[in-house]
Amino acid sequence: MVDKAFILKVLNQQMVESTGCTEPAAVSYASSIAASELKKLGASIDKITLLASKNVLKNAMSAGLPNSDKVGVNFAAGIGAIHGNPQNKLNVNNDVDKETYNIVEKMIHDGKISVDVAKAPNVLYIEAIVEGDGHKARVIIKDAHTNVTFISIDDKVVLENVSDNASNELIPFSEISEKLTLRDIYDFAVSILDVDNDPIDILRLSEKINGYISKRGLETDYGLNVGRNIKKDIDEGLAADNYVTHAVMKAVAASDARMAGAPYSVVTNSGSGNQGITNVVPIISLADDLGVSTEKKLRALALGNLTSIFIKSKFGTLSAFCGAAIASTGAATGITYLRGGDYDAYEKTIINMIGTVTGMICDGAKPDCSLKIYAGLQGAFNASTLALRGIRVDSTEGIVCATAEDSINNICELSRNCSETLDENILKMMINK
Repeated sequence: MVDKAFILKVLNQQMVESTGCTEPAAVSYASSIAASELKKLGASIDKITLLASKNVLKNAMSAGLPNSDKVGVNFAAGIGAIHGNPQNKLNVNNDVDKETYNIVEKMIHDGKISVDVAKAPNVLYIEAIVEGDGHKARVIIKDAHTNVTFISIDDKVVLENVSDNASNELIPFSEISEKLTLRDIYDFAVSILDVDNDPIDILRLSEKINGYISKRGLETDYGLNVGRNIKKDIDEGLAADNYVTHAVMKAVAASDARMAGAPYSVVTNSGSGNQGITNVVPIISLADDLGVSTEKKLRALALGNLTSIFIKSKFGTLSAFCGAAIASTGAATGITYLRGGDYDAYEKTIINMIGTVTGMICDGAKPDCSLKIYAGLQGAFNASTLALRGIRVDSTEGIVCATAEDSINNICELSRNCSETLDENILKMMINK
């Protein structure tokens, strides 16, 4: 039996609002908590030390920070400590000003902000140590971007969670992967969900704000301007003016803006803004082009986002493999549903996506993420079209199996077992360029 309450809780926990790339935002959040403890003591902020896992450093290294042309983990740690209000969590940087960046830039120049690789085994690990006037505050976040597991002030522990998810009662990924099935997700989204009465305001918010950053990305010069160039191709007759091109164009424009540090929030999926964009924007674009009802649009959003969350629960929060491939798979299922697909087409769509985008590496969050989203969503529409015509990648081919769930298990096993070595080499290449 489908556990409706459980699925709704998962949906609302794994889709949250965030300003700026989630790894820099999480770094800022950690340092803002530490700094706020010092400020309570009337202490100044003189020194910041940031220790983070390789995956966090990789994803925070080149992503644009809001309201600036700055990038880097050191800037993220600094603006969180100097400016951030920890009550805003992943929106901690939503109104950071130029003066804050100037202060942080001077601290970096003076050697007062240092960044290093943490020795902790967690894939997602952030440790912020903020010092001033003889006082020191230490904060640890691990396993999820807002999961604060430790706080100490002057070496006195004031928070230490036995459970890694205790600070905000997160349902761990292991429980999501154990309790849910693809059939549960499909049945919930297509028939069990009460669109009018169930708590799905996060889906409505995702349509509003992820759609807004897409609009801004098409209107303004951001990053690689992939979305704006697709629009130019449409205007010049070089690209088809159809719902596929519209959906891809709008999604990559949103990523162009987000990765360049546009000061607009998005609703994330599984801790990633780009994954939230990839799941949401193509579905709302297609729904609007097809003229479907609001109810069907919301069901498609639920289906796509939950499918991505389910896969990510096995894949891992951060990986050496690109999350856009997972998010594109979720989007593909929402696309199939909007185009009239049933459960069989839903499964075939997932299988076709695993046969398409498997193995795309993640070399950090940065402007060219929009190109990876472009590739993933082009694959999503192809996978959907084939599935709707009854075509799927055969189980004799590569890592694809007879069922969608077994196929998912294979790509997720690669993510879990191969990421450490691959990440180490990717980060080494990024640092030594």
